[in-house]
Amino acid sequence: MTLLYNAVLFTGTDFIVPGALYFEKDTIVAVGGSEDLFSLYSEKASEKMDLDGKLLMPGMICLHGHFYGMFSRGMSLKGGNPSNFKEILEQLWWRLDKALQPEDVKYSALVCLLQAIKCGTTTIVDHHASPNSIKGSLDEIASATLESQVRAVLCYEVTDRNGEEGALEGIKENIRFIKKCLIDEPNPLLGATFGLHAAFTCCDETLTKCRDAMLELPKEVQKMTGFHIHVGEDTTDLKVSMEKYGIKTVERLKKFGILGENSLLGHCVDVDKEELQIIKDTNSNIVHNPQSNMNNAVGLPDVLTAIEMGIDVGLGTDGITLDMFAESKVTYFSHKLYKKDPRVMGGETLKMLIEGNSKIASKFLSKKVGSLEPGAFADCIIVDYDPPTDLNKGNFPWHVQFGVTAGDVRSTICGGKWLMKDRKILTLNEKEIMKRARELSVGVWDRF
Repeated sequence: MTLLYNAVLFTGTDFIVPGALYFEKDTIVAVGGSEDLFSLYSEKASEKMDLDGKLLMPGMICLHGHFYGMFSRGMSLKGGNPSNFKEILEQLWWRLDKALQPEDVKYSALVCLLQAIKCGTTTIVDHHASPNSIKGSLDEIASATLESQVRAVLCYEVTDRNGEEGALEGIKENIRFIKKCLIDEPNPLLGATFGLHAAFTCCDETLTKCRDAMLELPKEVQKMTGFHIHVGEDTTDLKVSMEKYGIKTVERLKKFGILGENSLLGHCVDVDKEELQIIKDTNSNIVHNPQSNMNNAVGLPDVLTAIEMGIDVGLGTDGITLDMFAESKVTYFSHKLYKKDPRVMGGETLKMLIEGNSKIASKFLSKKVGSLEPGAFADCIIVDYDPPTDLNKGNFPWHVQFGVTAGDVRSTICGGKWLMKDRKILTLNEKEIMKRARELSVGVWDRF
C-alpha cells in the first residue's frame, strides 16, 4: 500500500498539481489532489513518499519491438553494406535470428529490459524470431520478463522463409504460448499475440493456417489476443502482393482474416488511402516506428492522415531502443520534415505515445495500462523534470519534445513494485547480465 504525494501528476489525460497516487498491490486505488488523498490514505499506507514537485506520470509503453536484435549492436556485416530494405533483411536480420540459441534469446531480452527500466518503459509488445530455436523461445523471453518485473506481450513471427516446417513450428509456438499465457498459467505481467513476419513472406496456405489456428482458440481467448505483423514496411510488400496474388497487401490480409480490432500492424509506410480505409473499417491498429523507418531509409507512413481518419495509432521502436521519449521526439521532428510543414505534429505525438499506446496495449492485458486511474495497473514513473516555464495540460506535449528525456527518469514502478528507485535498479543484476551477454555475443557473432 503506497502513497505518492505532492507531485506534478499527469494521469495520461489530465494534470493535477499538487497531485497524489495511491495503490495497493498491483492496482491503482485512487488518484487526486495531494491534500485529499493524504488525509484519506496516509494512515493506511505502509509506504509514503513526498515527491517534492517531481513529475509523476504513466509508465511508457513500447508497442512494437524486437528483443532478439540486441546482439546486432556493433556487429560487422559480411558481404558489404546493404543498399535497400530487402538486403538489410537478408544480410542482417535473417542471418542474426538464425544464430540465436535459447540462452541468447533470454539474454537479448534481459539487456533490453534493463534499458526499459532505466528509460521508464513498463510495458513492451515484442515480436520474436529465432528459426533454429523456435520451440520454447517465448518461455525464455517470459522468464526474463518475470525476472525484470516489466510487463510484456509476446509472440513468435511465422514466416515461409525457413520452409513449411519452420512456418508450422512458428504457428505451434504462438498457440502454445497463447494457451499457456491466457489459459493455463495466466500472469498479470504477461500477454500474448500471434506473430507473423509480413504478408510477403507468408503464402496463402500459411495465412490460412494462421487464421484457422486462431479461430480454434476459445472465444474468450480470441478476445484477449490478435495478430501482430509488419505491413508495408517498404515497397516489397506491395510489389510481391500484386505480382503473386493480384491484390494489395492490406486487401490480402483482410481476405485471410488477419485484420481486426486486436490486430497490430507495424509500420504501414507503403499503404495508400484505400488501404487505410480498410484498416479503419476493420478497426485494426497501426504502430509507428519512425527511428527504424529512418534507419532503413524506407520513408515514413502518413500517420496524420490515419489519425484524422479515426485509426488508432501508437508508437513502437522496432527494436532500435526502449527509450520512448526519444522515439516521441523523432516522431515530432521527422514528420515536420516529411510534410515540409513546421505546423504539423503538435499534440498528435503525445496522443500516440500516451493515449494510443494505452488503448492498444490494454487490449492484451487483464487491466488497463498507460493511464493513472483507479482500477488500472500501478505502472508509473517519477521524473526529475524541473520546468523552466509554466507546465500545464495545454503545453505538456512541447515540454516532452523539448525538455523531458529518459535520463530524467528517477524511479520506475510496474505492477506496484519498484523496479528502479532513485536510479538504482532493484530487480536485475546489471553487471552480471551485461557480462554474460558479452560472453554469449562471441558465439552469436561466430554463427552469424
